[in-house]
Amino acid sequence: MKKIFLFFCFLTFTCSIIGQKKDYTKIKFKSKLRHYTKIQPKTKELGINKELFTDIVNLLAFDIYTENQKKEFTNKLWLAVSNPKKFDYVYKDFSLNSIKNWGVKIKFKDPNFEPNPYLEKWTNTGDEFLYFQWTTTRILTHIKLMDYGGDGLEAAKSIRNLALLKGLKFPKSTENEYTYDYLSLASSTLKSKGLVLLIYNNHYDFTVCKIEDKNKLIALFDKLKWEFVAL
Repeated sequence: MKKIFLFFCFLTFTCSIIGQKKDYTKIKFKSKLRHYTKIQPKTKELGINKELFTDIVNLLAFDIYTENQKKEFTNKLWLAVSNPKKFDYVYKDFSLNSIKNWGVKIKFKDPNFEPNPYLEKWTNTGDEFLYFQWTTTRILTHIKLMDYGGDGLEAAKSIRNLALLKGLKFPKSTENEYTYDYLSLASSTLKSKGLVLLIYNNHYDFTVCKIEDKNKLIALFDKLKWEFVAL
């Protein structure tokens, strides 16, 4: 019975990530851009290929998701990076759901109803590596393999969102605690489990992997000019 219960919990969790659907009947899509760029990111010229994202996903989701799910995540990552226009069209629900507060009314602000958020970001950025980093962050965060903590309180909450860490107990954050201080404290819990926290250097995005995979993952992120450090 316990195994059956855990299976349905896992099924519910994964469906909530990859099966979300938005009701578009009352949504009026509106882009703030007059024109989207027609230029594609220069992946091949910069040495960025699908295998890079396959390796990242496999190291971060080694036994959390099935092989088919990992392939699906890799395909989405690669398409979003290499062809944002096609990604926004083919994976519309996934694209919109991966953008925080999309379609949500925020005080003194109009809701964001950008119909092509990845293409819009690429159009505004125009810098491949900044776009690659932004895209990878959005998708890995959406599938619970990465998260963000602007301060200690937020980090204490978001670390529990990581799929790999479900069920683990972490210390509470104290008032006015910094992100790095809290995550450094939490890392002691992870090390006892053979895991390590990696954080985007001088930023607040973080992820977790096996200790023995730490250097491999840092090297993979480095190919995206993305400097992560272990805590």
